[in-house]
Amino acid sequence: MQQTIVWIVVIGVILLVGIGMIFALRAPRTAAKTYPADKGPNYIDVSEYPQKMQKLYELFTRKCSRCHTVARPINSTFTPEEWRKYVHKMRQKPGSGLTLKTTEQIIEFLIYDAKHRERNAP
Repeated sequence: MQQTIVWIVVIGVILLVGIGMIFALRAPRTAAKTYPADKGPNYIDVSEYPQKMQKLYELFTRKCSRCHTVARPINSTFTPEEWRKYVHKMRQKPGSGLTLKTTEQIIEFLIYDAKHRERNAP
């Protein structure tokens, strides 16, 4: 008798999990958010940047592309303080892969790049 009840419970759980999976797979997926900055260029010509900044650019593109397009930060016009807040906020996101050290290096690159491109703007 107890064995029959156990089997009924096991089969019931399997059925409920299966039904839940069917509904989960049929649920509409939401599209990833896009921002106007995502539509701009997704690279920076850093060939004239100092060697250190070229290495930080590689770090920046590798780490930041884990969560969003690289075009988003490249085409954003943040102040140095806004970059600090934004990148530290990104570090807190699950799966970002950002340490405090890499966060500071990315901020250093973004601030340098913003100043460099601002000076060289037409």
